[in-house]
Amino acid sequence: MNPSPWLTAPQAAAALSVSISTLYRWRTQGLLVPGEDWMRKWPSGKSPVLYHGERVQRRIAALTARSADELEPVLG
Repeated sequence: MNPSPWLTAPQAAAALSVSISTLYRWRTQGLLVPGEDWMRKWPSGKSPVLYHGERVQRRIAALTARSADELEPVLG
């Protein structure tokens, strides 16, 4: 049986080495896509949130990636 890729907030925070409040901030700022990166456990506004650990990791990596030009100033 495969374990679910969906993690609770404490599990996701530990797996991503961030705080639960950071996950909340990313979600409320719109950095994470509902239904792809996170979802409610049940269809209720007060339901716990589950995070797809791998997708969140990829999304944040893509958002924080820098090009070589940003890392090394162009001399000339």
